[in-house]
Amino acid sequence: MLLSRRTLLVAAAATTPLLFAPRALARPAPPDLATPEGWLTWISAHRDGLGLVLDDGRGNCLLHRPHAAQPLASAIKVVHLAAYSSAVAGGRLDPAEQVRVGDWERYYVPTDGFAHVNALEHLGISTDSTGLRAADPDHRVRLDDMVSAMIMFSDSAVPDFLRDRLGESALHAAAAAGGWHRPDIRSMCAEYLFLLPEFAPPAPLPTPARRAWGYRLERRFSTDADLRNHVLNRLLRGGLPAYEQQIAWADRTMSATAAQLAALHRAIATDGFPPEAAAVARPHLERRLSGNLPPGVVGIGMKGGSLPGVLTCGLTVRRADGSTASGALLAHGDISPEQLGNGDPGLPLLLAMEQPVWRDRLARALEG
Repeated sequence: MLLSRRTLLVAAAATTPLLFAPRALARPAPPDLATPEGWLTWISAHRDGLGLVLDDGRGNCLLHRPHAAQPLASAIKVVHLAAYSSAVAGGRLDPAEQVRVGDWERYYVPTDGFAHVNALEHLGISTDSTGLRAADPDHRVRLDDMVSAMIMFSDSAVPDFLRDRLGESALHAAAAAGGWHRPDIRSMCAEYLFLLPEFAPPAPLPTPARRAWGYRLERRFSTDADLRNHVLNRLLRGGLPAYEQQIAWADRTMSATAAQLAALHRAIATDGFPPEAAAVARPHLERRLSGNLPPGVVGIGMKGGSLPGVLTCGLTVRRADGSTASGALLAHGDISPEQLGNGDPGLPLLLAMEQPVWRDRLARALEG
C-alpha cells in the first residue's frame, strides 16, 4: 500500500514542535501525518476514528476504543506471516522452496501502490513491457523472499498465495495462538478487484457472503490468464474510481480491533506465540528497522498499512533489559491522498513507547 518510506527511527528524532503563523481567516493546512506533531493534531480532532492500544512494557498503558473494529489495510498481513511461520516451524513449509514467479503473480492486481514492482526490483527480477509484472514468469524465487516482500514492501499477492497454500483454517489457528480469534481473512486479490464496477459484489452483502464471493472471484482470476490480462489493460486504460469512491470501498474491507492486532504482535515479540514460530516471524517484522537502533533496543518490529481513508500499524519494541513495548494504531476517516502517501502511523506509537513526555501528550490528545 502507499506506506511512507520515512523510517520510524529517523522521524522519531524530529521531536521539535512545528512553528507556524497562519493568516487570519486562512484555512489551516491539514496535519502532516509524516510528523509526530501532525499525528497529535489529527488524533485530537478525530478521536472517534481512532483505535489505539499501547503498552510501554514498563507498566504504562494507553487505551482508546481498543475493541472497536476498523479497517486494517495491510496490517492484516501479520496473520499470514504467523501462519507461514507456524508452518515452517512445523515442517510443513520449506522457506528455501523455489517458487515460480508466475504462480506468485496469479494473485496480483496492480492497485497496490507499486508494492509488487518494488518487490521485484528488490529481488533483481526484470519486468515486462508494462513495468508491472515479471518479464520471465518462470523465474524462481525463495518462498521466504516472497514473505519478506509481503512485510517489507506490502506485496498483496503473497497473502493469497499463502492462504491458498495453507488453507484458511491454518491462518485462523496461527492467529488464535497469538491471542487473535477468528481474524477477518479474505481474498486480497478479490478485494482489489471489487474496486472495478464490473467485479463489485452486491452492495448489501454481509461479510461472510462477501468473503465467499471474493474466493470465487479469486479462483477465476488466478486460473485465467486472459482475465488477468484484461484487468491489467483495464487498469492501464481507465485507472481507478475517484478517491471518494475508493474511501467507500475501503470502509468495507478487512477489519479488526486495535486490541486484536496488538495481541498478535506482542505474542510474536515475547514468545507468547510458539517460540519456534516466533523465531521465524520476528526477523521479518524487525528487518526493516534493524539498522541504527536506539541504545538499549534490540529490535523494533512493525507492519503498517494504508487504504483510502485508512492508516494502520502494529508495532513492538524489544529492549535489552527484557521489557517489550507493544501497540497498535488504527486511523480511519478524514485522511487525504497526500496524508495517505506520507503518513507514518508508527510514529505516535514509537514515541509514546520510548518517551514518557510523548506518552503524556498522546494521552492528552486522546482526552481532547
